[in-house]
Amino acid sequence: MHKLDFEEVSRHISILNVAYHLCLEIIDKKGYEIKAICPFCRL
Repeated sequence: MHKLDFEEVSRHISILNVAYHLCLEIIDKKGYEIKAICPFCRL
């Protein structure tokens, strides 16, 4: 993926909305930094 493609997508879609949609457990939010539990590590 080119950097311009990533920037265009990030203008329209919030990564936090994606995390909520995938039911990821958000464990910490500090400013722009967001930490979530890895869905593959919960197995």
